[in-house]
Amino acid sequence: MFHNIVLATDGSAAAERAVDYVASLARHYGARVLVLHAMAAPPDILGEPNYSQALHAALEESRGLVEDVAKRLREMGVAEVETDVIEGPASEVILAVVETRAPDLLVIGARGQSPWKGLVLGSVSLAVTQRASCPVLVVK
Repeated sequence: MFHNIVLATDGSAAAERAVDYVASLARHYGARVLVLHAMAAPPDILGEPNYSQALHAALEESRGLVEDVAKRLREMGVAEVETDVIEGPASEVILAVVETRAPDLLVIGARGQSPWKGLVLGSVSLAVTQRASCPVLVVK
């Protein structure tokens, strides 16, 4: 049933819990997994060389995040895992990847790293579930 799964992660607790679900589904169905992170660009007002340094640091941190998740998935028995980091607003990045990759399932955490801790469903997961063209599993 599931051949291609996209796991959108931001490193939040909910996104970390989503890894377990993805691993279980991917092992059961022999699915490939794309670990995706939407990276926010640093503010333009930093100027050079500060902007370039901040962008490089954010990119390295983002790459480390997706590689750590990919390693964890492999350790949990998922055979095919790839990673991608794309700069841009999270919901837009995730929806664009869903359109181009056409996964059988998108998995996302219910709430991300936002300071709005009281929300039951985060703004990104809400936007994605409303607009995604594939089934979405939201993990709390």
